Amino acid sequence: MNFKMTLGQCALASVLFGCASTPVMNATEREKYLAQFVGQSSSYIQSHLDLAKLGYQNATAPFVQQNTLSYTVIRPISIPIPMAQNPALGAGAGTAVPIPTQSYDASLQCEIRFQLQNQIATAVQLSGRTC
Repeated sequence: MNFKMTLGQCALASVLFGCASTPVMNATEREKYLAQFVGQSSSYIQSHLDLAKLGYQNATAPFVQQNTLSYTVIRPISIPIPMAQNPALGAGAGTAVPIPTQSYDASLQCEIRFQLQNQIATAVQLSGRTC
């Protein structure tokens, strides 16, 4: 009974920690958040768009052309490297080789483009695999 209680507490803590450590929006929430900027001026978008809320970081400064406001953004991720925790060291197996890291860090790129007409956003488009 005590084991089940401890196991249940660990599972609950894992779920709560997982939810608390994942601030990234899902695709529907992301689209809804970006859609609120349609109808706004490019200067308003530049001052109010919160890329961190979307789980992104700016890779470059926003690029403004006559009809487009573009953001090139990245989403840093950490990909775990699977490895045996206790490899068997039998005869002839040699010694364990230490690996300096247990994950691979990568930055996935995305482009957010606001179509402008008279410096007012008329549409938003996302391109890239992480959008």
